[in-house]
Amino acid sequence: MTSYDLKRKSNEEFEDYHVRLFEDMSIHELDSDEVAELLNREYGVNYSESKWRKDYAQYAKWKDYILSKHNNDTELDKLTIKKLELQKERNKLSSEKNELNKWIREQARTENIYEKIEQAIANLSSIQVPKVEIKENNNKRTAIIDIADSHFGREGKITGFNNEVLAEYSVDIFKRRMWDLLEYAIAIIDKEKLTHVTVLNLSDSIDGLLHMNQLQFQQLGVADQVMQFAEFMSEWLNALSEYVTIDYRSVLGNHSENRYLNSSRGELAQENMERLIEWYIKTRLSSNNRVTVYEAKNIIYFDVLGTKILSAHGQDERNLEVSIKDYMMIYNVPVHLFKTGHLHHGNNKTIGMNGLQNIEFVQSPSICGIDEYSLKLKKTANAGSLITIIEEGYGKLCTYDIRLN
Repeated sequence: MTSYDLKRKSNEEFEDYHVRLFEDMSIHELDSDEVAELLNREYGVNYSESKWRKDYAQYAKWKDYILSKHNNDTELDKLTIKKLELQKERNKLSSEKNELNKWIREQARTENIYEKIEQAIANLSSIQVPKVEIKENNNKRTAIIDIADSHFGREGKITGFNNEVLAEYSVDIFKRRMWDLLEYAIAIIDKEKLTHVTVLNLSDSIDGLLHMNQLQFQQLGVADQVMQFAEFMSEWLNALSEYVTIDYRSVLGNHSENRYLNSSRGELAQENMERLIEWYIKTRLSSNNRVTVYEAKNIIYFDVLGTKILSAHGQDERNLEVSIKDYMMIYNVPVHLFKTGHLHHGNNKTIGMNGLQNIEFVQSPSICGIDEYSLKLKKTANAGSLITIIEEGYGKLCTYDIRLN
C-alpha cells in the first residue's frame, strides 16, 4: 500500500476520510494510534486516539442499526446498497492485492539474501575436503553429538554476590569450546570405533535480537552472527568429517526468529535464521560427500540404527514427560529419545519402555553456559555437550557428559 492511499483525496469529505482509514486499517497495516496521527495531521488538531476511535465506533453502530432495521430494497435506497456492495468488492480486491504484494516483497527479500550470501560464499577460499580411507562399520554403533544454545555473538559476564565471575562468554570462548568438543568427539570416535555420527544442533545457534535489552550483550549484529556461525560450523564439520561420515540435523529455536513489525513468538515460524544457517552449511560443504545436511524444521523425527528420535528446541514444551507422550499419540509413531535444549542445563528422565529400549527425554546442556534467562529460572549448569552412543538392536548404550570450560 502506497503512502498516496493514506492521504485524503481532493474530493473526499473529512468524515469520509475518517471512516475510510478506520475501515481499511488492516489493509494499510495500521493501528488506531497511527490512524489518529494521520487524522490529527490532516485536521490540524491534537485529539487523543480514543476520541477518533469512539467517533468511528458511533458511526459504525448507527450504520449497522440502519442496515439491520431496513433490511429490504424498498426501505433502503437501492443506490446505497449498490454502493456498499461495490465498496465491499473493492475492499476485497484491495486486500487480495496487498496480500499478493506483501508475499512478492517477502519472496524477493528472501531470494536477495540468499543470492548475496551465495555470492559471498563463492568468493571465499574453498574448503579443503579431507581425503580419507572409507572404513567399514562392523560394530553397528554410532553417536549423536548435541550442540545446544550456542548463542553465537553474545558477549558478557554473569557475576555473583561479591562480583565474582560465575560465567563468561564471547565468540572466542565459543570457538575454544567447540574445538575442545571436537577433540573429545575424536577421542570417543576412536574408542568406540565409530564410522558415522549425527551432529544434532538443538538451535539458538545465534543470540538474535528478541528484545532491545539484548543489545548490551551483543558482540556482533544479527547478520554477522549468522554468517560467522555458519562459516565456523562449516569448518568444524569439515574437520570432523576426516574421521567419520556425518548427518547434520537442526531444529528451529526462538533466538533465531525474525520478529518483524512487533510480531509475536512463533507468528512468523518460517522467518527463522536457523534455516539460513542450514542452507549456508549445505552450500559451503557441497563438495564434501561425507557430510549430509538436512532441512532445519521446528520438530524433527529421524531413525538412528532403529532408535526413533524426536527433537525440538524446547521453547514450546511446558512438561517434557507430557510432551513425549502427546507426540507419540498425535503422530502415532514410537519415540525412544526426545532431545531438547533451551534451558541451558542437562536433564533426563525415563518414562517407559519399548521392548529393550527405554522411552526418555533428554535435555542437553548449553555451549553458552548460563545466561540471565537461565539464572532467572534458577536453572544453572556448566557449559557442555552430550555425546550419546547408539547401538543397533539395543538403543542408547551410554552417554558421555562433556564439560566445556
